[in-house]
Amino acid sequence: MMSTFEQRVHAASRAREVLENEAYQQAFADIENEVTEKWKNSPARDAEGREKLWMYLAMLKKLKSQLDTTLETGKLAQLEVEHKQGLMHRLKNW
Repeated sequence: MMSTFEQRVHAASRAREVLENEAYQQAFADIENEVTEKWKNSPARDAEGREKLWMYLAMLKKLKSQLDTTLETGKLAQLEVEHKQGLMHRLKNW
């Protein structure tokens, strides 16, 4: 079973795969642009429609933010794992 640090490192690796995937990047950009254009071109009287579009954009950004956070958390966990391994190595050689 993986430790919490190992789980975070693994999750970060998976998040990196998604964030660096060209199909994901293109789909994200296309969806963001489409929703933004619909929002900009929506009639002023359609407050409910604009609100829904704004919510779509907010959720899209939340998805990316969550992946970014997972990636950064994993980087920190990797540093912690390396630090602990270094300490263990020094203790063995002491």
